[in-house]
Amino acid sequence: MNEARLDLERDPVYVDAAEWLTRLRQPSPTLEEVCAWQQWMAREERHRQVFQELEEMWALFGGVAEPGPAAAHELEADTYDGSMPVGDWIRARRKSSRPGLRRFALAAMLLVALSCVGVGSWFVPSLVSGLRAGVDYATSVGENADVRLADGSTVQLGGHTRIRVTLDSRQRRIDLLSGEACFEVAKDPTRPFLVRAGNANITAVGTAFNIRRSGDRVVVSVLEGRVLVQPMAAATPLAWIGPAVPAGSAAPLKAGQRTTVTRGTLESTQALSDASSAVAWQHGRLAFESEPLRDVIQDVNRYASKPIVLGDERTGDLRVTGTVTQANIMGWINSLQAAFGIRAEVDADRIVLQP
Repeated sequence: MNEARLDLERDPVYVDAAEWLTRLRQPSPTLEEVCAWQQWMAREERHRQVFQELEEMWALFGGVAEPGPAAAHELEADTYDGSMPVGDWIRARRKSSRPGLRRFALAAMLLVALSCVGVGSWFVPSLVSGLRAGVDYATSVGENADVRLADGSTVQLGGHTRIRVTLDSRQRRIDLLSGEACFEVAKDPTRPFLVRAGNANITAVGTAFNIRRSGDRVVVSVLEGRVLVQPMAAATPLAWIGPAVPAGSAAPLKAGQRTTVTRGTLESTQALSDASSAVAWQHGRLAFESEPLRDVIQDVNRYASKPIVLGDERTGDLRVTGTVTQANIMGWINSLQAAFGIRAEVDADRIVLQP
């Protein structure tokens, strides 16, 4: 056996990856654990590569039945405490017939197996390679739609919205590429539910929340349960967790709260004055609370028969609070003229708002 391979047991990245893998396979990993794991994965490309290697190794043992609960005398005899590489411990106890190896030891056994096989000397085809590419769902302007995912979760799509769904054995990943969506997440603590929208990562286990994306501005509102919102420094398309790096601390949100991420900056958490307003779009109304007009226009345009554009960028800084009825967008434009002195020029193919 190549001694260099045994050094994997002492490689901190492999040790950390093995520990993360076993922690995430516990019955109920917390949202904080999932978020910390994401941050560890994003920190270095090697973290992601090593974690995937160990996951594939774990899959090799998928056909092996798990042992039943340990008897009292077995637990008593388990002296492994993680203070040394498990390979050294096994060799030291080779003549002993007493069983052991619980959580940490099982994680370390992955490293022993990987050492024996050799990094890069084997290949396990993915059972879900077709799904990893993702499946797109989209709506047109003015159209809402419901999508039921294979895991039992549901996604309600607003007008002119596009999502990409990637489900595999490790996680459930949704990319909100544009528009607005409401998620009702089926509980599956072994597979976190991750939504990437612009510069925000949203992590949930079993909950309901709404995400509205207007360019580089993302508004997350929680209807039930809890989610974690992690601002990200980059918004490039990712194959899985990807190389994007966190930008600051994650914000835990509970039901009745919302937050906004703009260009990787996380705003303070706010209480929703009316939780139903976050999903009013499902009933033909768009509700806004002190939001920049430029972002409001992007949302309204998902339902407008003629696109609305700003004739002057400074006008986009105006803060708007109120409700837009999807069936009477011109009525809302008229109210803008009355409230802010904005002049609307209606052309054949668009509506231009002039200061």
